[in-house]
Amino acid sequence: MEKYRGILESDIQILAYGDLRYSIFAGEDVNRQEYQVRIECVQDGFEVYTTRDRASVTGKYSFENFEDARNKFIRLLKLMALSNQEAVKEGERPVYSSPLWDK
Repeated sequence: MEKYRGILESDIQILAYGDLRYSIFAGEDVNRQEYQVRIECVQDGFEVYTTRDRASVTGKYSFENFEDARNKFIRLLKLMALSNQEAVKEGERPVYSSPLWDK
């Protein structure tokens, strides 16, 4: 898992997404926050999902291999950044404060 964690952390650093809320292999009930993108290792593969209000789970995706899970995790991080940047641009409130979209 440390190898996979390193790959994901490198991806996040390259994309400059370190200020987003995310969790990498922490365990489903550990460090859970609202509006967070999460990836977990499960018995038969990986799960990728986001949390919403009160850290409720939405859109849980299951993958048998790491590369597919990695792609979904990164895609969800990108969507989080883009949707909040767009919200700010349109005069709406973002889901949380971040240097990626705060003015």
